[in-house]
Order: sequence, then C-alpha cells, then structure tokens
Amino acid sequence: MKTSMDATEKSYEKKITVEIPVEDIDKRIEEQYTEIRKEVPLKGFRKGKAPMDMVRRFFKESVEADLSDRIVKESLSSIIEEKDIKILSVGKIDADKVVSGQEFKFSVTIEVVPEVEAKDYKGIEVIRPITKVSDEDVEASIERLQTPYARFQPEEGRKAERGDLAEFSFKAVDSEGERVDDNEKTSIVLIKGIPFGQEFEDNMMGVGAGDERSFEISFPDDHPVGKYAGKKVKFDVSVFTVRERKLPALDDVFAQQFGAENIDELRVNMRRKLETESDSKGLAGVEEQIRRKLYERNIFDVPPTMVKRQTLSMIGSTIEHMESSGVNLKKAKLDFDEMSEQLNASGEMMVRVGLLIDAIAKQENLDVPYSEIEAEMRANAEKERVDFETYKENNSSEERMDSFRDRLMERKVMKLLLDNAEVKEEVIG
Repeated sequence: MKTSMDATEKSYEKKITVEIPVEDIDKRIEEQYTEIRKEVPLKGFRKGKAPMDMVRRFFKESVEADLSDRIVKESLSSIIEEKDIKILSVGKIDADKVVSGQEFKFSVTIEVVPEVEAKDYKGIEVIRPITKVSDEDVEASIERLQTPYARFQPEEGRKAERGDLAEFSFKAVDSEGERVDDNEKTSIVLIKGIPFGQEFEDNMMGVGAGDERSFEISFPDDHPVGKYAGKKVKFDVSVFTVRERKLPALDDVFAQQFGAENIDELRVNMRRKLETESDSKGLAGVEEQIRRKLYERNIFDVPPTMVKRQTLSMIGSTIEHMESSGVNLKKAKLDFDEMSEQLNASGEMMVRVGLLIDAIAKQENLDVPYSEIEAEMRANAEKERVDFETYKENNSSEERMDSFRDRLMERKVMKLLLDNAEVKEEVIG
C-alpha cells in the first residue's frame, strides 16, 4: 500500500491519498469470493460446492462495493494510528471502484487538530487592578452575615420600607377579569422581587397594617412565575401587618459563630477575606487580558468542528444556567441558530487560545506528573469532604485524568505567561 498525506491551504486539513497495488486487490477479491462460497448456498449446490465462476458472476457487484468500503475504512484507520493523527472529521471520499486486475486508489480530506507554533507570548502588557478594601466594605459584608439571623418584629404604625416583611391577602385578575391567583394570607420580604417582581414591591412601599391597595402590573413574557408571564394583572391587596427587620446585635457572641473570638477579630478576618477575593478577581482579569492578547497576536484558522463543539457546549451551559434560575424554557422561545451565531466568535477565541496554550506547553517543555494530579484530587476531596480513596476511585477514568491534566497544564502555562508579562498595577477605590 502506497500512502501520502499532504497539506492543504488550511492548516487544519490534510489530504490523504492511498494506492493499493493490483496483486493485493486481486488477493482480497478472491478471499471474499472464497468466504461467500463457504457461507452462502447457491441453487443446486451445497455450501462450499458451487463453481467459483458462478460465485463470481452472482456476487461480483456486491463484492466490489463491499470491498471498496472495507479497504477505505481499514486503510484510514491504519494511517491514523500509524501517524498518530488527531482527526476531527472525515470529508467526502473520492474512490475508484474495486475491479479485478486493477489497482485501487482513493483520496480523502480530513479535518485535524492543527500543529500550532505560539508566537509573541512573552512580554504581554496587562493592567492588574488593585482594589482597596474600605471599612464600609467590611461592615457591609458583616451585615450580610447578620441577615440570615434577622428577626422581623411588628411595630405599631410602621409603614413598609425596603427589607421589611409584609403579611397580606390578595386577589389577582387579568385584563379580562379572569382569576390569575389569590391567597388569604401570605408574606414576603420586600427586598428581592420574589415572587411577584420588583414592580409589585415598589407598589407595596409605604403600606401599613389595615391598608388596602390596588395596582396593575404588566409582566414580561419571561417572568419566572408562569401564571403571571406575559399578562397584565390587577392586584387587590389587604395588609395585615408590617414587620421591621431587626439584625442581631453585633457583639462578641455573634462573632464567635464565625470562628472569631470577638467582633474586632471578625472584622480583621473579613477584611482579609475581601482582600483575598479582590486579589483573585484581579488575577482572573489579568489572565483574561493575557488570553485576549495571545489570541490577537497569533492569527490562524481553527477547525470548524472544534468551534462548533465549543459553541454547543456554551449553549448547553447557558440553558443549564437559565433552568437553574427558574426561567421557563418553553416560554423563553429560544432561537438556537441565533444563539449559535452570537456565541460563535467567543467559541472561536476559546478554541484558538486552547490550541495556543497546548503549543506553549510543548515549546516550554512543561509537564504535569501524576503526583500533581493526585495532589489536586486530594484538595478536591478535602473541599468536598469526601474520603480521598473514594474520590480517587470515582475520578480515575481516562477522561477524568485528561481533564485534571489539561486543567493543571493550563494553570502552569498561565503562570508562565503572567511571570513573563509586563504588569502595571492600577489602584481602584
């Protein structure tokens, strides 16, 4: 068998040409006829007893067609394995017919993961934002710790403010006067727009015990509560009580619930936590700048198949996020073609940057030994509070190992790029 693999105008395509000599073709054809003669009975003859000329006459077309497909598949498989090609898709196969006494030739263009050489990846200029944590930031974060422990206490004559709890009954009808919803007694905290939406809460501001209030709201089509979505609804509300939110005392007893001996230590710990979060956010921003500039400095075509896979993955993640946020997907009227078009550019960038990260790892001789993968597993098991051996057993597949290796390699490459970048710090706040 004579084979050749040639480059095309596109870096992610290769043209494979294969020629099978006539003696090999004739041998394969005769083997096929012999196999058929053994297995298939012909009229008037037992299996294996029919004249070979008759077998050839009856099965010539099917043997030649079957053998053509088989030789193409076998040859491609052999070439891909021999040359260790990372194939993405197979194009149209241009093949001759298998004919006794003639050589067989075929060619096909395949889409492959391209060989990339990363350029200009050192000395990338980036800006790292440094956010100063203020006393107000610390106090606001501590208040968020207090919020789950808040108590709602009734206060005579109180008028509803943001954050209060209102207890009321209501009737809701649509523009035709048809019932949409009602409740003889319900309560909501007037702060997050759940479940009726922000406009409902705005209309409840200033109500007090014994008040009655009517108002109309036009709900958007994508409102998370299906019974309201896309409708103009009139609410008749009767208020029973308004309770003021009272946060727990900010004292040493409260601080001890969060591992601090006193309130001063809690403030110190919170400031340290906010500074760590700020540093992580700043680092993420710097890494995104590096990715963007790496992408801009290295222009090359990327395989459409890889871009399509990445785009589909992003669409899947978007849909999962929408579902977890309570969006009614049936009423959202998603246009997947439009989503694909919108996400295509981001998908193309992610694929190109991924290929460049792999190229940099090779050019810099970076490696991820198993000890580092195991250390990552231990850290994950500890974070998830799972026994290490159990976690290791559940994540030992080849696919999971590749995932760990890829993630750790990307971290190494990003550290190398950051260490060699020209970083300018910019103080914010």
